[in-house]
Amino acid sequence: MFLQRTAVCINGQREEKDVKEEIVLVKIHHTLAEGKDYYEAIRGNWLISERRFPYIQYVVGINHGKIVCAFRPEKWETIEEKGQKKRRFEGVEAPVEILQKLRRKESEIARRFKGQNPVRYLSLDELEKM
Repeated sequence: MFLQRTAVCINGQREEKDVKEEIVLVKIHHTLAEGKDYYEAIRGNWLISERRFPYIQYVVGINHGKIVCAFRPEKWETIEEKGQKKRRFEGVEAPVEILQKLRRKESEIARRFKGQNPVRYLSLDELEKM
């Protein structure tokens, strides 16, 4: 199981908890159509809770049901866009092994995208069980 021990604040009390490490899956076909490269297409601007930042290990780009890229966020920032707080990251390409592993499970991962929301979450533990 992929767990990370981290300090969290609950009702003003600091506690150590085990939390699931996550992958953020994002649809990027619209931003790719605008001419952006994979990195610029995937890095933002997304409606993602700031509370998830410590647990997100990878951000994965989905283009028409195909996994096309994966990055490991190193820094997150919040921006205002059309009256909403959206998030974007700076990061590095994920190891090739991670991208290959994700591509082997591409059909199961793509099934997560039902509806219009361009962002979905997957724990690394869920990925292992696929």
